[in-house]
Amino acid sequence: MKTLDIGRIRDSLVDVSVYRTEWVDGKLIANDDELVKRIVGLVQNENGFAACYGVSKVLAAHGRSVHDAQDADAARLYLENTFRAAAKSFELSKYSPVDARYDRVAAMDVDGFSRNKNFTPNSDHTESREYVTTKCPHFDAATPFIANLYGPTVNISDGFPIICNTRQYCRDKDLRPETLIENIPNNYNVAVKEEHCRELLEDYSFALRFDSENDVVMIVLFNEVIGGLAHAATQPRLTDEAKPSRRPIRHVEYQVGGTEDLKRWYDHYHLTLPDAGDHSERKTPPRYHRGESQVAMKFIDVHGAQ
Repeated sequence: MKTLDIGRIRDSLVDVSVYRTEWVDGKLIANDDELVKRIVGLVQNENGFAACYGVSKVLAAHGRSVHDAQDADAARLYLENTFRAAAKSFELSKYSPVDARYDRVAAMDVDGFSRNKNFTPNSDHTESREYVTTKCPHFDAATPFIANLYGPTVNISDGFPIICNTRQYCRDKDLRPETLIENIPNNYNVAVKEEHCRELLEDYSFALRFDSENDVVMIVLFNEVIGGLAHAATQPRLTDEAKPSRRPIRHVEYQVGGTEDLKRWYDHYHLTLPDAGDHSERKTPPRYHRGESQVAMKFIDVHGAQ
C-alpha cells in the first residue's frame, strides 16, 4: 500500500448532500452544475475517479427515504443524470485510443450478486444472454468514462467497490498498458492478467467501504486501459443465508455506434472481439467473477470521510 496517496483518494470522495437540489414531481433535480464540475475535474483532470456518496441525506432533506423503492429510483436517476451531464464535458477524442463513434450514453440495471437473465447492455450489436458481473480487476470494453451506482443492498455483506491505480502500476513497472490485459472468456470486459493482480491489489488499490444498506454510491471512473483506472469488488456474501438478498448496480457508460467500432477497440489492444453467450463456468474460470478477499488491501471509509 506504499504507493497510495490517501490525501488524493479522500479528495475524490464527494458528499453530494452539500449540493443544492429540489424535489419536483417525484424527481431530484440539481439546482446548479457545481457537482458536475467537481466530478469532471476529479475524473478527467486529477485523480481518475470520483466517489459520490450521501444521496440518502439528500432524500431525507426532502422528507424521502432510500428504503422506499420509488425514492431510491429517484436517487439513482439523479446520480445517473449527474453523470450524463458530466459526460458532455469529457473530451472523448483526447482519451479514447481509437477513432470510434461514441454515439450515446446508456444505463442498465444489473444484479451484482446473482445471475442476470436476458441481459445485454447494447442490443444493437451484442446478443441478450445470462450474465454474471465481473469482480476481478478489469476494464469495461470500449467506453472511456463510466459510472457504477451501488446500493441500497439487502442482506449483503462486503461487495465493496475497488479502484485499481493501473496507470501508476504501469509507470512504476515500465509496462505498456496494452500488455496488462487479456480477454475474459465468454465476456465483453477485459481483465488484468492474473500475474499482475496480487501486487496491483496490495500496493496500488483500495476498497471503498460505505453503508451499502442505507445509501446509493456512484463511482465515476476514467475507464480506458491507457491512462485510466481498473476496477473490481470485494467478494459479496449473504449476511443471512436464510433470507432473500439484493445487490443492485446501475451501470452507465458511453456506447459505440456499432460492431465495427467495438472491434476497432479490441484490435487496438491486440485482443479478439468475443462471441459471448450465456454465462458458463466451464467457459469462464471462476477467478474472473470471484471478488477479492484474500489480499492485504487498503480500505477507505467513505461516510464521514470529509
